[in-house]
Amino acid sequence: MDLSISKRMELILSNDKINDPQQICEVLKDEIRPIIENYITIKEDIKVRFKKENNKNIFWIEFNADRIKPFGYIKPWYT
Repeated sequence: MDLSISKRMELILSNDKINDPQQICEVLKDEIRPIIENYITIKEDIKVRFKKENNKNIFWIEFNADRIKPFGYIKPWYT
């Protein structure tokens, strides 16, 4: 079954009931890394932190980028 990342996170959060927030952070890190690396060259490991505040689940995702990879580039015809 092919699930989107958001659907997978919803399943993890609803099934696990936040028994192990660090495990959820590790799963998020593994899911997010390939997406980030498509657009950005990262220097270090991605950091994912979690905080429960009232009824909210708050996640911070932090990484240090060497550069943002260029998007499509079309060379001008006059050069």
